[in-house]
Amino acid sequence: MKITIVYPAAAHKAYHVAAEEFAVLAKTVGSCESVIITDAEYQRTEDQTVLIGSDAVNPIVADLYLSLQIKSLDIRYGADDYVIRTTEANGSRMLILAGGRPRSTIYAVYRYFELFCGCRWFWDGDRLPKTTLPFSDIDLSERPRFDYRGIRYFAHRSLHRFQAEHWSFEDWKTEIDWLLKKRMNLFMLRIGMDDLFQKAFPDIVSYPDRDKTLPEAGEGYDDRTLFWSLQYRGELRRKILQYAFERDLMHPEDCGTMSHWYSRTPLEFLEKKNPLLLTMSRQGYDGVTGQVWDIRNRENFDNYFKLTETHIKEYGKPELFHTIGLGERLFSEDHEINKRMKLLVYHKIATRLKDEYPNAPLFIASWDLWMLFTPEEVRELVADLNPQQAILLDYTSDTVRDNNFTQWGVLGKFPWVFGVFGGYESESEIRGFYELTNERMKLAKADPACKGMIYWPELSHGDPFAIEYVTRNAWEDETKPIPEQIERYCRDRYPAALAEQMVSLWQDFVPIVQTSAWSVDQSWLRNGRDIFPYITRCAPFKKSEAGLYSEKVALFAPHKQAAAEILMRLSLISTGDAMTLRDLYDIARTVIGRYLNATIYQAEWLYATDAPVEELTELMAAAENLMETLIGVLSTHEDYSLYASLNRLKSVTDTNPHFERTLKNNAECSYCRSYIYENAAYLYLPEMKMLFAQIKECAMAGTDYDCNAIADEQVRIRERYFETPLAEMQQDHGTFADILRKSSVVIAALPL
Repeated sequence: MKITIVYPAAAHKAYHVAAEEFAVLAKTVGSCESVIITDAEYQRTEDQTVLIGSDAVNPIVADLYLSLQIKSLDIRYGADDYVIRTTEANGSRMLILAGGRPRSTIYAVYRYFELFCGCRWFWDGDRLPKTTLPFSDIDLSERPRFDYRGIRYFAHRSLHRFQAEHWSFEDWKTEIDWLLKKRMNLFMLRIGMDDLFQKAFPDIVSYPDRDKTLPEAGEGYDDRTLFWSLQYRGELRRKILQYAFERDLMHPEDCGTMSHWYSRTPLEFLEKKNPLLLTMSRQGYDGVTGQVWDIRNRENFDNYFKLTETHIKEYGKPELFHTIGLGERLFSEDHEINKRMKLLVYHKIATRLKDEYPNAPLFIASWDLWMLFTPEEVRELVADLNPQQAILLDYTSDTVRDNNFTQWGVLGKFPWVFGVFGGYESESEIRGFYELTNERMKLAKADPACKGMIYWPELSHGDPFAIEYVTRNAWEDETKPIPEQIERYCRDRYPAALAEQMVSLWQDFVPIVQTSAWSVDQSWLRNGRDIFPYITRCAPFKKSEAGLYSEKVALFAPHKQAAAEILMRLSLISTGDAMTLRDLYDIARTVIGRYLNATIYQAEWLYATDAPVEELTELMAAAENLMETLIGVLSTHEDYSLYASLNRLKSVTDTNPHFERTLKNNAECSYCRSYIYENAAYLYLPEMKMLFAQIKECAMAGTDYDCNAIADEQVRIRERYFETPLAEMQQDHGTFADILRKSSVVIAALPL
């Protein structure tokens, strides 16, 4: 089949992108040759014709509309609606792919191949069957449930898969294309400010030496020492946003009090401008580079907005703004004064934006509201804001705490966005209270005041089901039960020969997933933070907490047999399909991690209740065995390798030759320890063995363990970790299947 694709030459570049994407997919899926022409080049033809764009932009479609050859397109012009329609006109079979705006025309292309050709889109690849392209009996128009549909990318570092700051331009093009395939319309690059200070204040702030420790660098995730130069990062940011804008995507502009750990004030600026800083009463932002400038001072306020204006000029667009306010900080021991300071900042930011960009919406991020406001104080803030300007960006909608959007006075009253957070930086496995989120989702869809849906994890590509869950529900009016959504996910993602097997496996796996989530309610039992990566830093084995340990174990005990069986079933799946294999690893590390935690909690309970030393020793040995199997799992896939991630950074452009230490510093700190092979092998297991040896000795002697001795030895273990090159850490730990079988046996035998 030969296809003529006609796009409007004088319109937005996204229409040409849509034409090119159709041609590529037509070749891949339907083995069709295509010729792409403009509306000016179009002549009547007997060929199959694809018309890109609505009557508002494509003169050929306008002629068909005016000559009564097609009916109204049934879209809202200027919105994200689209229509996919076949017709016969001018001697040709025609396929019309028309959106209310440029990006939604791209949606129409991808949706045609999804609905009528069986294609499926995932962040790590596409499912593209071979089939005949239909050119008849299609008349579909769709509109999104939510106006804003997006994903936020954050600034932590460690593993390439999860950390957007690591990604090359080619990675970003793939990601942006995927966003369009999933019909999202915005993304947020909260990965630092790159070279904004250098561009906004060139006479004050110079470009730092890429190969030296950044002057503002701290410890852990605060070490923002560069891997690529700021000059390159600025060029990369420009290319990313240009690529996105050519496809009509939105990118909110950060504004207001932007100082944070990932957007620090350069020391040069502080030394030469000496801005007055707001004095904090809450710890967590030690050091002047992360502190907020006092915006009651006009110059400080102007300089913050100069950064925003510079980003708009160099990279962005003033169509949508975002602020974190005075996120995570307290400025007075007097609660009322602190609240008023925070409200004042929101008042000033909103007013200035309204003066300078009167038609641009402002997202008010919810993190500080969830963390440090009361529901009454959030309602006070909402009452202060103009609903014609401000939108509450609640990316903590899936919290289990009482302080959430249902208490904030927005339902049915004030524009807001439903957001799924999903996990902290350390939580890269599959986790979350899907059932709770689903019930909250129904409230959002039923509320006309809810204008959007955002996925806002601290890491990217962590929970593959959550990604699909958010992107689908951003469009669908109905919120299907979680089992149905799991089944659809499996049938879409896996090869047909494995789909049924994976549906069954996932249905048994989800109850284990839901034993941990990111937020906490009034009980620490809901705390989703894994204990095993932090075992020497969590002050474990407290005899006063025996009851709490027992209750924690009770969360996991009912699923122990299912966990063992899941791992054994995984070991029997043989596949060369990379996407399926990635999910097998995600499931395996999640299950092993959950029962590592459960085993440690049980050992803590035995210690706290003065159980026989033999029982305690058996539990600690089981925990060590499980840690060894987790190390084995992580060692056999590059997704979890710091060494592989470092080499990928080096493959993109010239890279700081000393960055390995910073990467370790970022990945092993007290907030960011996750499922990383090198960490597990050279930190988690040695720390566990050291601690358990102390605990066993103390249990036998009937004494308390020495916290100082444990801390000192933990320092020595960490020093060895930093001294050992990543290249020397790579070892053979066996095959994935063998490791899974071993872990299954260990979990099945646990006395939980």
